[in-house]
Amino acid sequence: MRFAIFHAVCALWVLWRFWLPMNAPRAVKVAGFVVTLLIAAFPAVTATFFGGLVSPELPAWVLAAGNGCVFALTVLAGLTLLREVVIFLSVLAGRSGERMHRFVQKDRRVAIGMTAAAVGISAFGLRQGLRVPDVKEMTVPIEDLPAGLEGMRIVQLSDLHASALLRAPHMKDLVARVNSLSPDLVVITGDLVDGEVDVRSEDVAPLAELRARHGVIAVEGNHEHYLDYEGWMKKIPSLGIRLLRNEWRAVEHNGATLVVGGVTDPWARRFGRELPDPIKAFAGAPEKGPRILLSHQPKHARKYDEAVRFDLQLSGHTHGGQLFALTELVAILNAAFVRGWYALKHARLYVHSGSGVWNGFPVRVGVPSEIAVFTLSRKV
Repeated sequence: MRFAIFHAVCALWVLWRFWLPMNAPRAVKVAGFVVTLLIAAFPAVTATFFGGLVSPELPAWVLAAGNGCVFALTVLAGLTLLREVVIFLSVLAGRSGERMHRFVQKDRRVAIGMTAAAVGISAFGLRQGLRVPDVKEMTVPIEDLPAGLEGMRIVQLSDLHASALLRAPHMKDLVARVNSLSPDLVVITGDLVDGEVDVRSEDVAPLAELRARHGVIAVEGNHEHYLDYEGWMKKIPSLGIRLLRNEWRAVEHNGATLVVGGVTDPWARRFGRELPDPIKAFAGAPEKGPRILLSHQPKHARKYDEAVRFDLQLSGHTHGGQLFALTELVAILNAAFVRGWYALKHARLYVHSGSGVWNGFPVRVGVPSEIAVFTLSRKV
C-alpha cells in the first residue's frame, strides 16, 4: 500500500506541475497523462495479477522495462520539484523572474530536457543494478589472530535476490566470478531468493557450484520469510550451503579455528518463528579465538555486541541505499548503518552493499553492488 501511495503521489505531481502547465498540443498532453498513469500503475498491476509485490512472475525484460520507467517517473517528479524551487526563486526576483518563470515551466525544450535526464538516469541505474558485481578487496585486522588464520580469504555475498529478474544466467556469472577468487570461505548474509521453491529452483541452482576451501555458510534474510519459508529452509542446504539459524560452525584453517555464528532474521517475529539470538548462536563455541557473526540486518549490531563476544559482524539488507540520495533515509531505518565499516563497542561491523537488487527497485546510482573479499590479518 505504501508503494502504491508513493507512486500515485509522484504521478499526480507530474500531471499537475509538469504536463498541465506545458505549452503543447492537447494530444501530446493527453498522451503524457495516459503514459504517466500507466507507468505509476505498473507495480500495483504486477503485484495484483502476476504473483505479488515480492516476486511477480513476468519476463525479465518486462520487469526491467516497467520498473525502469517507474524509476524514471520518480526522477521526473524530483526534477519537477526542483524546477518549482527555481520558479519560486525567479518569481522573488521580480519582473525578470516572471519571464524566467514562463520559460522554465512552459517551454517544451525544458520539458524535453527534463524527460531525457530522467530516462537517462533510469537507464544508467538499471545497467548498474543488473550487472554482475565488482570485487571489493579489504584487509581485516583482528586482535590476537592465530598465525594459521593469517591471510585467510573470506568472500561475502549478500542480497542476491534470485528472481524472475535475476535468473540463472546472472547467478552463473556471479558464481563464476566468486570462484575465480579461490576463497577459503564464502558467506551469504541473507535474501538469497524471491519466490516459491518450485518456481525459483532453477535460478538458485548455480549457487550449488560455489567453491571454497571450507564451503559456503549462509543465514536467512527477511525475504526468505515472505514466500515458502519452510521450503527454502530445506532447499538452501540441499545446494551445499550450511544454513546457520542461531547456531555456529567451527572452521579449521591451517591448524587454527575460526568460529562463525549466524542468527535468524528479526522478520521472524511477524510469523511466530524463532527470533535472532546471538547468545544461542555461540552457545558451546570455544571461548577463545576469533569469532564472526553473520546477521542479515545490521540494525541490532550494538545490542548483539553487548550480548556476546565476537570480533566481526557481517550484515547486508540495506543494499547500501542503492541511490546516494537515499543514504540518510536508509540510515534512519537501520540504526545509522548503511554501508561499509562501523566501530561497535567491542567489535567491528561491515554492512555489505548487496550483490543483487530486489526486482521492485532494480536500479543503482552511486552505490554499486559488490562481492566483498576480506583477508584476515593480525592486529598490531
